[in-house]
Amino acid sequence: MRQVSKKRAAENRVRAAVVAEMYPERPRCACGCGRLADDVQEILSRARGGSITDGANFAPLARFCHREATDEAPWAYAKKLVVHSWEAPRG
Repeated sequence: MRQVSKKRAAENRVRAAVVAEMYPERPRCACGCGRLADDVQEILSRARGGSITDGANFAPLARFCHREATDEAPWAYAKKLVVHSWEAPRG
């Protein structure tokens, strides 16, 4: 049984290529904690209309920080590492 659809698998390949191009070396966490980034956070989640293939929607985060940001920690909103759909730039 297929884990993801063909369309989602293609999006994931594009995302991986964009991430590899943007971050050829492991960057520091965008929250400012000083840790090396383990993950790439989508600032505007796909559920809120964000793209998983647009590099402008990415922020490198350490695993700990990524978990907290995904749980919608207030600091993540304050640092614009997570945004609501109504705060997203239109264009």
